Amino acid sequence: MRKWLLAAFLVFTLALPAQAAQTVVGFITGASGLGDLSFNDMAYGGIRRAQQEYNFKLIILKPDKSGVTTPEGVLSVVGQSDIIVLLGAQHEQQTRQAALANPEKKFIYIELPVEGAPNISSVMFNQNEGSFLAGALAALVSKTGKIGFVGGTREPPVMAFEQGYREGAAYADPDVEVLAEYISPAGDFSGFGDPEKGHDITMKQYDQGADIVFAVAGLSGNGVIEAARRSGKFAIGVDSDQDSLAKGSVLTSMMKRLDVAAYAELKAALENRFTPGVTRYGLANDGVALTEMKYTRHLIPADVFDKIEDITRKIVSGKLKVTNLLPSN
Repeated sequence: MRKWLLAAFLVFTLALPAQAAQTVVGFITGASGLGDLSFNDMAYGGIRRAQQEYNFKLIILKPDKSGVTTPEGVLSVVGQSDIIVLLGAQHEQQTRQAALANPEKKFIYIELPVEGAPNISSVMFNQNEGSFLAGALAALVSKTGKIGFVGGTREPPVMAFEQGYREGAAYADPDVEVLAEYISPAGDFSGFGDPEKGHDITMKQYDQGADIVFAVAGLSGNGVIEAARRSGKFAIGVDSDQDSLAKGSVLTSMMKRLDVAAYAELKAALENRFTPGVTRYGLANDGVALTEMKYTRHLIPADVFDKIEDITRKIVSGKLKVTNLLPSN
């Protein structure tokens, strides 16, 4: 009898479907890590939304104090994960190498196009378009005719923000002057994690006559916003809606919807709809946008909003071309 029961149990057990292993997603953040209330936190929001729906295990790798993620750390996350999400220009080469070495894994790289590997989905944003609107708004609102720009690191994605900002300002007011400075040089990503330097550069630009400063500097941008709050002038936030960080002092924020992109790309990968190549997010598909400006709307003339809406329509329709410093593929 016992032998019969044992045999029946074994047959029943073997007939059960094998339980699928839990999918593991690795998230390698950009230079300033989580808690920047900007670039990284925006992407993390989209990843967490996907995790709540698909119940995957999440491994997070943050940079060291200099903004660097070590090759050993990246390799460790890649080795443990089925899908890897990487943020930031500093991970371009690491993404390509890891993808070629692990063809069975899926890589989602947000910032630049990466060619030469069939398992990479590259996400790019037309930040030049959203920055054009930010520059036009700043020029139209400025009372001094001088506006500022503070970049974290002199890298192509940040320089694309600056170029769009300059073009938008010149389009709205050919006489406007743009002051621009970067916290750290190319290759040094510590500029995204130094709010004190962001604050000091902003105060210098205010002293030089700027009354609005656009921060594209990750965590360092919080120092720009604090300078605006203390001085009674304006800052423009970036990536997420930062308007509430200093209500009335943040004119608007140029939102780069990393949350939307990270969620959409992860969802596709988890549902076996992963598509290699480049996906772009811009004004036309709500990938970039200015905020509603609910804390500053009352300070902005109605005709300024009309002009911004007109510029938006022209960019989306193709009637107004904005320079893009990033690769077009």
